[in-house]
Amino acid sequence: MFDMAPIKSKAERKRERREREARKGRLGRDRFDHLAKELAGTIRLAFEAGATGSLFGLEGPLRQGIRSDLCLMGWRWDDADFMARELLGEAFRRARAVRPTWYEGQPEWTIRQGLLIERTRCVECGQHLPEGHRKFCDTVCLNSHHKRQTLLREGGEETAVRIATRSI
Repeated sequence: MFDMAPIKSKAERKRERREREARKGRLGRDRFDHLAKELAGTIRLAFEAGATGSLFGLEGPLRQGIRSDLCLMGWRWDDADFMARELLGEAFRRARAVRPTWYEGQPEWTIRQGLLIERTRCVECGQHLPEGHRKFCDTVCLNSHHKRQTLLREGGEETAVRIATRSI
């Protein structure tokens, strides 16, 4: 017996496969592995060429690009963002990238001991510092700053995004 269904072109089969994957909300394992391998190579190449200062230098643009492509393929934004994060996480593991601690990511980490920075404005609100104050104009700004820093250190990714977008 012959199957009388019309023969589909390679492009049609590819489109249907992508639609199925979008409905599932995930990529196939082989495709995921291939993309992670390609991303790891790109990350390593950009770093070795000096185009980025660290292996994480392309994380933002890559995540946005992957998420955008997945959304254009019909994925929901949350699913696409999750998959982009998972792909990049695997790519960074393959590139042997070690994420710095929160403290190492702060500007103060790069300041050598004994180096003095003269501040004229409050770190929190930007007002001129009163006489005798070195970093904050008053205890309200001091407490507010420390509370936000604690939330950023101890909170998850959602907390960091919420705090960062609130300050824009």
